[in-house]
Amino acid sequence: MEKGKTPDEFAPNAAVYDASYYERMYRPHWFLRNRRKYLERDAALIRISRPEPAARVLELGSARGDTAFFLSPLVAEVVGIDAAGTAIEMARREAERRGTRNVSFEEADARDLRLFDRGRFDLVLLADFVEHVEDDVLVPALVESRRVLVQSGGLAIYTPNLDHWAERLKAAVPGLQQPDHIAVRTSGRVVEIVEEAGFVVEDLFFSASPYPVVGAIDRWFSSRGICRFRTCLRARAR
Repeated sequence: MEKGKTPDEFAPNAAVYDASYYERMYRPHWFLRNRRKYLERDAALIRISRPEPAARVLELGSARGDTAFFLSPLVAEVVGIDAAGTAIEMARREAERRGTRNVSFEEADARDLRLFDRGRFDLVLLADFVEHVEDDVLVPALVESRRVLVQSGGLAIYTPNLDHWAERLKAAVPGLQQPDHIAVRTSGRVVEIVEEAGFVVEDLFFSASPYPVVGAIDRWFSSRGICRFRTCLRARAR
């Protein structure tokens, strides 16, 4: 976010993203945030990121830095950006506490990556970012991502899938959807936006819901869109 902007200029629901929001992130819960959920998320992130020791990674919407810290031992550098200054402050404090030297964080709008030169990164990662922004943010963010990537650089996306039964239920019942998820999209729509921004999809797969019992149903019927919990996508810049 540019200096001097008011919070509501970077998101229509910017008030949601206060300090308490980030403090609650990833708080364990036997059903909603169980151990299996994060193990499967980590596995999906590795598959779509394809980390290499020399890779330079840019993460859009890095929040308090959890994903950046997860990838940091596997790559040369991770830069996280977020429009919420509160998130950046928390991430920087955690980086200092950990002594992590190959991770840095910048307060910036994903639509404007002028902080970075053309071809600066090997991979741009959007992990739990797409559902937080509408097309007027996502589309220019992807165009900017293509600019800062090396030739044939990678794009990795991990996001909820509106085709899944749980997301359909949230969309149909007022008040059920969490207030930070303002733009959950179908996997088809995500692919469409990615391709229109100048990328070629190389890998597209779906995780099952991690919830007890219902996750097993997703795995049994994984060929059906209604049982595809998360859209996991890897693409390369044309």
